[in-house]
Amino acid sequence: MVEQNSMILLTLHSAFFAIGFIGNIFILTVHFLDWLKTHDINPCDLIINSIVCSNLFLQGIVVSNQFLYELFKKVYSQSWIIKSFIVIMSSFSFSSLWCSTCLCFYYCVKIVSFKGTLFYKLKANIATMVPWLLVVCFALSWAVALPSYWDLYIDIPASAYNISLLLNRTSVISFNVKSRCHCLFQMYILVTSLAFIIISSSAVAIITSLCKHMRKMARNNDGHGSGKINSHLSAAKTVTFLLILYLAFYGALNTIYNDPTAAGNLYFSLCFLAVSVFPTINAIILISGNRKLMNFVKELLGIKSTDGITEVTVTSQ
Repeated sequence: MVEQNSMILLTLHSAFFAIGFIGNIFILTVHFLDWLKTHDINPCDLIINSIVCSNLFLQGIVVSNQFLYELFKKVYSQSWIIKSFIVIMSSFSFSSLWCSTCLCFYYCVKIVSFKGTLFYKLKANIATMVPWLLVVCFALSWAVALPSYWDLYIDIPASAYNISLLLNRTSVISFNVKSRCHCLFQMYILVTSLAFIIISSSAVAIITSLCKHMRKMARNNDGHGSGKINSHLSAAKTVTFLLILYLAFYGALNTIYNDPTAAGNLYFSLCFLAVSVFPTINAIILISGNRKLMNFVKELLGIKSTDGITEVTVTSQ
């Protein structure tokens, strides 16, 4: 018999997974249909597709972990299974976070204007750099997460395990996740902190630049710049929402990594729920901030598209 808290968590995980899956598959489908027409994909769409793929796998593995933990205790309590879940979840969490970092960096380079030869070269070559940046993001994520399989060891108190099996198969089993080098989770926090610093710096630079540009346009407005002002407002709002979302995701990840010995309790499960909902909200923000995706949504709903609003994604190369 499934406990009430467990049932609520499983229901929420399932609901978030269903919504996130639909949203992320929608993004991939629209970009694929666009590629069939043009046989080309711009760097921004490539980054978004990388985020979407990472989020799909991340959400899938988090939901699988939760279902296995709640419903199949005897299977889940094997050390190699727990470590495998940790490695895969960490890898896709880092991939999603670092691809998001790449997206914010791309926006920053395309939107913000800095003086200097180095910046002009970066701005001119950013399109060709994007695929390599994504390769580095995925390579870094797996290089950091994979060694944890051999470094971690799982301590499941025998008394707690035996009692849970005797009472019922869905009772809570608490277990301790420990690092042999005593530095693994600190390294994880460092990696996520570095990504969040870049995201925050890029977002602040973008919002500051857009606000300055909007004030300048408002002072010189002769009635022809309202469309551009609206597009810049849309960009600023989208980047702000992404920053808030990444802050929550960063907080959830670091809470998990900061106290891995709490694995199995309700608070730990709620942090996993926050990680699970991240791909869903991320998909909604990416769709709402992208004109191409929003126009497709409006077509499906039979709503007339408005040309006055442009997306945050900068597609010029």
